[in-house]
Amino acid sequence: MTVSNVTAKEPAARRVVKRSFTNESVVEGVKQYAAILPSSDPKAIAVHLALWQAYHAQYMANSRAIDALDLPVSVTGSRLTVMRTLYCAPGRRMTLSTLSKRTRLSPAAVTNLVDSLSRGSLVRRIGSAEDRRVNIAELTEKGEAAFHKILPAMSESMTSACAGLTDEEKDTLLRLLQRLSYPS
Repeated sequence: MTVSNVTAKEPAARRVVKRSFTNESVVEGVKQYAAILPSSDPKAIAVHLALWQAYHAQYMANSRAIDALDLPVSVTGSRLTVMRTLYCAPGRRMTLSTLSKRTRLSPAAVTNLVDSLSRGSLVRRIGSAEDRRVNIAELTEKGEAAFHKILPAMSESMTSACAGLTDEEKDTLLRLLQRLSYPS
């Protein structure tokens, strides 16, 4: 519901946000930012707060769906990112340094994630035959089978999340989200 009790003393930007955004927690978050930094762009903040909310809701839905698969280790968040990246890699394998670059995770984080997935026998860590300093992460048969279970569960969760949108709305949302820019 929109917040309609706007006072005349409120800055115009805050009145616009109250009329434009209906999610109470987004409206409240924008108010908090505006109180701390009045020169901030309330609509930009609202967009990002709504994105965070949507991401969190999808993350939780994916987590519940994946947990129901009863895999040997938890495969959510960054572990899922590592498995998906390996699944799509040629030969279902890549060096840890390449995996770090592709996932935008630190080398230490990738090492820890690969080690945790190895404990569940979903990924194997092997040395390079050409260079002993290079480590390779490889999706195991068990990992590939697990990903084949995960993929439909995630697809169903993502499809369900967008069920209330028309194809045109999905195209528009996708186009707009791809226009967001962040510093590298």
